Amino acid sequence: MVITNHARNKLALFMGGSTTSYPEYFAIGSGSGTAAATDTGLLYPVDGQAFTSTSYPTLQKVTQQGDWNSVTMSGIQLQEFGIKVEAGTTGSVWSRTSLPPLQFDGTNELRIEETWEVY
Repeated sequence: MVITNHARNKLALFMGGSTTSYPEYFAIGSGSGTAAATDTGLLYPVDGQAFTSTSYPTLQKVTQQGDWNSVTMSGIQLQEFGIKVEAGTTGSVWSRTSLPPLQFDGTNELRIEETWEVY
């Protein structure tokens, strides 16, 4: 997982009181390529979901979870996911993770958990 430059910029604005926007959604996509801090979005977004849950395992960590059912995942080749403020498939990502292709055939669900630690 890579925290993007966009996220760093938005976190500074949030800490300074210039914005109240914060990530609430996962996006998944089928774009390939290495994740980089300069990424502004997923390469090929195919779906977005609101966080299923958010937890705080320690004082300096936050974990977001997203879940997709087998119907939604059917036919998707997952190669990337990220966290963002906006619902749907558009918008700038705060993080991006790339992975080897995972093909979903309608028999598998997807759960993503991403943990951020502030230090």
